[in-house]
Amino acid sequence: MSDDNNKTNIPLGLNMNDFMPGSNSNSEVPNNSIPESNDPQIINNVMKNAPNFKSIMSTRIKNLNNISDIWDNARNKKESFEFINDLGDLGIINDILNMAFIKTELKYMDVRSKEILVLFPSIIKMCKSKYDWYFKNGILTAWKILSYLGSVIIQAKQSQLLNPGMIDISKEDKLKVYDQIIGYFQEIIKLDNFESHLVSKDIDELDLDRFISELNYFFKKCQGHPRIYGLK
Repeated sequence: MSDDNNKTNIPLGLNMNDFMPGSNSNSEVPNNSIPESNDPQIINNVMKNAPNFKSIMSTRIKNLNNISDIWDNARNKKESFEFINDLGDLGIINDILNMAFIKTELKYMDVRSKEILVLFPSIIKMCKSKYDWYFKNGILTAWKILSYLGSVIIQAKQSQLLNPGMIDISKEDKLKVYDQIIGYFQEIIKLDNFESHLVSKDIDELDLDRFISELNYFFKKCQGHPRIYGLK
């Protein structure tokens, strides 16, 4: 599903101010005083948008329940991640990444590199978002994966360089997955909005300089995947 068709690029597609008492900065009315004459307009705005809000939330709850069922019953997490990708709903992607990756130790999830690989397109959609919250959680998820798999990938790549003549089908399959993961990390760090966030440093609790430093170390140790950015 393309970003053009993704209706959640604008969260919920609603103006949440319509659900709260309005305030006019030029008004002489104190903030804690709401004129009674505004009440009908406020109620009308809420009633007008309520069906849309209810429909969106009902769909989101249904999709989350479907993901939960697949997650609990699937033999691995790959099916769940594929379903998440197919939905293309950034709100759901954000919720899943936040709870299942950012706030959880991945070693307790029993996820494998092939399964995580499936999730990268969703992570990149998050990182491409113009909304800071989505960008932040996309980066934090990628960072968590780097911390979880980085040393394993480095070891495998260095072993490949030391023993180039050895043929092991299972290892070859893993190396292909690792190379794809390295490629996704490169794609993330080359995103147009990445550098603007790096310069502005406007997202709380997101140290992009440190993330870049760890990625540069990762690329260097993997060899053949050169540094993308140099820290100033």
